[in-house]
Amino acid sequence: MDPMSKTIETTYRNGCIQLPDDVHLAEDTRVTVILPDNAMPKASPDSAYSIPDLASDIGPEDLARNLEHYLYGQSKPS
Repeated sequence: MDPMSKTIETTYRNGCIQLPDDVHLAEDTRVTVILPDNAMPKASPDSAYSIPDLASDIGPEDLARNLEHYLYGQSKPS
């Protein structure tokens, strides 16, 4: 932290961080906000991770072996 840094506790309300009355910042002053762990909503699991589970139940059992047959109508190998 910068030697002139000051840690304050404040409130986030209506889309704005409300500074205490005794804190005065110049316009365009950059600040660092450190959020507590519980402030961020839990992200839902990425649906891409479930694709392999879904793929096992789609299509005929020999799809990988006979892909050309199912895509292009070629004869299945004997």
